[in-house]
Amino acid sequence: MTIKEKTSSDIVSSIFEPELLKKVQQLAPAKLQWLSGYCAGLAENLAEPLAASFVSPATLSEQQSDSKVLVLYASQTGNAETLAAELSQRLQAENIPVTLNSTLDIKLKTLTNFSSIVIVASTHGEGEPPDDAIDFHEAIFSKKAPKLAGVQHAVLGLGDSSYEFFCQTAKDFDSVLSKLGSQALLQRQDCDVDYQADAQNWIQQLIEKLKTIQPQKQELASTSIIPLNNKSEQLYSKNNPFKAAINATQKITGRDSVKDTYHLEIDLADSGIHYQPGDALGVWADNNQQLVDEILQLQGFTAEQPVHLNGEDISIQEALTKKLELTLLNKQSLKQLADITQSEALTKIIDEAYSDYIKNHQWIDVLHLSNAQLSAQQLVDLLKPIKPRLYSIASSLDETPEEVHITLNHVRASNEYAERYGLASHYLTQELTESDELNIYIDRNKNFKLPADDKDLIMIGPGTGIAPFRAFLQQREINQAIGKNWLFFGNPHFNTDFLYQVELQKFLHKGVLNKIDLAFSRDQEEKVYVQHKLLEQADRVWQWLEAGAYVYVCGDMQRMAKDVENALLLIIQQQGRKTPEQAKNYLKQLKQESRYQRDVY
Repeated sequence: MTIKEKTSSDIVSSIFEPELLKKVQQLAPAKLQWLSGYCAGLAENLAEPLAASFVSPATLSEQQSDSKVLVLYASQTGNAETLAAELSQRLQAENIPVTLNSTLDIKLKTLTNFSSIVIVASTHGEGEPPDDAIDFHEAIFSKKAPKLAGVQHAVLGLGDSSYEFFCQTAKDFDSVLSKLGSQALLQRQDCDVDYQADAQNWIQQLIEKLKTIQPQKQELASTSIIPLNNKSEQLYSKNNPFKAAINATQKITGRDSVKDTYHLEIDLADSGIHYQPGDALGVWADNNQQLVDEILQLQGFTAEQPVHLNGEDISIQEALTKKLELTLLNKQSLKQLADITQSEALTKIIDEAYSDYIKNHQWIDVLHLSNAQLSAQQLVDLLKPIKPRLYSIASSLDETPEEVHITLNHVRASNEYAERYGLASHYLTQELTESDELNIYIDRNKNFKLPADDKDLIMIGPGTGIAPFRAFLQQREINQAIGKNWLFFGNPHFNTDFLYQVELQKFLHKGVLNKIDLAFSRDQEEKVYVQHKLLEQADRVWQWLEAGAYVYVCGDMQRMAKDVENALLLIIQQQGRKTPEQAKNYLKQLKQESRYQRDVY
């Protein structure tokens, strides 16, 4: 640590109590921006009101902002929020008045206060808005939405082209702003998983546009933040991963289970990597060699046949093994292949059955179906880059200082050609063994974090959704947290699928886990899931909510998470004697207070 770093650290430690410092360090970028601006304003003139260009959500709803540019973010994991914060900083550096806010906090009527509206939006799942944008998305499409004649807008979308409704949330916002009378300031940019270059180029174009139309302030309050020393974040990242070794791989479901669930322990010794409960582990995986060989054989390629990819010449085998996505399909590439092959069968699937088809088919199957005979370069140009897979971390760094643990299912699906496997789950559980190395990094999740130690937790995590709650419980035990912990867990069968059963029993015995409700769906004639267990405990759940409990949900987004949210709304409505609309507002308030957090996929 340098003298400067040590001095900054000493100053921070002398100002903040440890618990307060921990809360500040866990704040999302947008809130840090506002807090730093607030402190700068106080330092400049204690007698004057806050002059920073980043304003608090409460202030924004009560008064018209001096800012002419509103930057909104709709973010699930924090990427959209980070880009929005960066854009706001760069606009402020150009002396352009700007307000940064979340779609969760913005009041619809305040949109008319701004001459330019910029939205950075991710898309969750099958075209759905992220959690913090659900209410705003619904409201702006309603009759309550204000007319925006005279306003200009720009939208940046983050998504994944392997999903059918790529960047749908951004497309929705772009469309509705235009319908409300706003004019597009810049063409919408839809970014894929490797979004950095496209996003930076779009941001630069936007700044140049705004500089020509927005008045510039001469002086703005500083919003600089004392940098926290985090060497590992500088050393290892998505684009510069750490090469770690596997310490242990253990199957944790029984022999007769319908699921193959594994617990992995990965060595972090000497890496300097830090993570918190709620973060995810990013894993870069190689494609299965048998799958690569099958494609080479089908297309008549030799392994060493050269192709050009990302500015370099490599063999087709290396490109297919380490560089290109073979297990996930995307509609854009399939349309391109259909145009090349003139395959009617493929065209029909794209038009009529795409969503169902991609669930259990991969690129090898599409090549079979379309009878494609491509050149090696044509195939490489069709395929998207491999993207890392993210797994919720199942350990506390304080409990396992030199390891990170994850919990995952070995994904498999059968189709008319053969059995197919998930990229990373097969790589991790079937191809790698102890001491083998893999490339990893920590993916921070600022929207899924433990509260103060005196707060109660309700954790809902069926299946592998239990992973972060194992980490939560380990951390709460180490912290000697006085808040109570209640876990809802479910899986098909008690005898074969009770993940981490011994550990959970120990947590119960020690009093770390105060209550556990179990839903083993197939142990009785009528299936029982975690949402049913929530409803059985409706009165007690309501008591915990009213007492300030924090609710966490992890696992399947398509069914479980929606069913759990509907159960919570019903509990709030019935136990709290509220109308459906009041129940929705109650849940929205929980989100705004970070008391309802989800890590769903």
